[in-house]
Amino acid sequence: MRLPLPLLQSLFFQLSTRDELVKALGDSVDMAEIEEIDQAVAQKIPPVTSRTVLATMFGVHPGLIWSFENRQHTHYRSFVIPKGKNKAGRRIDAPRVALKIVQKWLSVQLQEVFEPADHVYGFVSGRSHLDAAIVHANARWLFSVDIENFFSTTPEPLVASSLQHAGFSAKGAALIARLACFRGALAQGSPSSPVLSNLCFQEMDALLSQLASTYGVRFTRYADDIVFSGIDSDSCPPQLINDIKNLFSMSVWQLAEHKTSVVSLPSRLKVHGLLVHGEKPRLTKGYRNKLRAFRHLLAANFVREADLKRLRGHVTYGDMVERQTNGDKPVL
Repeated sequence: MRLPLPLLQSLFFQLSTRDELVKALGDSVDMAEIEEIDQAVAQKIPPVTSRTVLATMFGVHPGLIWSFENRQHTHYRSFVIPKGKNKAGRRIDAPRVALKIVQKWLSVQLQEVFEPADHVYGFVSGRSHLDAAIVHANARWLFSVDIENFFSTTPEPLVASSLQHAGFSAKGAALIARLACFRGALAQGSPSSPVLSNLCFQEMDALLSQLASTYGVRFTRYADDIVFSGIDSDSCPPQLINDIKNLFSMSVWQLAEHKTSVVSLPSRLKVHGLLVHGEKPRLTKGYRNKLRAFRHLLAANFVREADLKRLRGHVTYGDMVERQTNGDKPVL
């Protein structure tokens, strides 16, 4: 279901102001909690200070919030999406409607106050994987790593401490973390997991950025995909690779060894599927040929109804890449 924007954008969800919230709470909270609410509002973060306050903002019984916290399995639908032949599927833990509404509201609120670093491109409004690829133009080498099961290895205690660092009270941060996590970590399928993963990764982002600066190389992170590149040397400094691996060995996250790669010219250098050993990212020759075939099939009406959306999606993507890198020239 799609919630009205005024609800998602309001610090108080269905209520309009701080005074409305305090009036609705009545005698159910003490003055100390009112002060916590005021502190949150002053920081422009949602005043999630307790189960009672959250329930009041959403117009539900506090028992429902308790159920979200303590009977988590009843509020999620879990299933596996196949990845392909001989590959383990991806488990999705999708929140059911009531919990999803709360998580979606939290997601919108946190995105309003969270300021990601310049090198972060995933889950950030106005930034895309193409923008990340542009950073690596004219690369002579690439070093890329992927975080193994990023969401499900971001633990609930780290979510809570990151929220507290962002300005939430200890009790409020613990409540939000409990509502946003499943099986003790961020849920793959929750609308609040993307922004919370970026929030939790801030310290690592700073350390990775510091390493990039030390070695004089470019660096981007798109969700769990981290890429370093250089233009002043023909190969990646071996010590940079060791430093990155050592950094992750001391964190809660692990690198996917099978997705770690170091590539140098004259091999093809690709970032998010785009070639970057040139002045600007470009589609591979094979993909351009595929798009040419798709355009021909679409123009001749030779495409089955079931395949129309997929082929049009490819063509639209190709046009978007060309517009952002070559002006309005269409893909040939």
